[in-house]
Amino acid sequence: MTILFWILALSCKAPVSSYQNNRVTLVSAEKSAWSGGRPGIRGILYTVALKSENSKDHITVKTFRAEGNTVSFRQIGSGNTASVKGNFQMADETNNFTYPSSGVPAEKPVILNQKDSWIEYTLNDSGKKYRIVIPEFTTVEPEGELIPRRP
Repeated sequence: MTILFWILALSCKAPVSSYQNNRVTLVSAEKSAWSGGRPGIRGILYTVALKSENSKDHITVKTFRAEGNTVSFRQIGSGNTASVKGNFQMADETNNFTYPSSGVPAEKPVILNQKDSWIEYTLNDSGKKYRIVIPEFTTVEPEGELIPRRP
């Protein structure tokens, strides 16, 4: 009985969910696939929303990794809320009928690893970096511009 009590007592100090880290909460994580622009080009537009519990905190995103790939991004918003939009572009092998010249090295295939998604950020422009894990992205239909512009 004593062992059961200690197991239950210590389990209350279990790590917090990966949706929250150091006063910052992952509000949403969405992705939408796009294709077009140039033939054989497609990509994924990622949108992540973060919010700090303290209204005086300022979130600055440093690195964005989505499904195993480092993504170029832009941060929208200020203060204790931040929206991060990132675009990952890749060649579409199924619709790309052009063949490279002989001797040209082949591109590495793009691998999407759903378990390797996170955002690294700082609070109030401090030097200390924090990381919040994104457990999964919700697939949504694109709105507005189908092809994102480069930041």
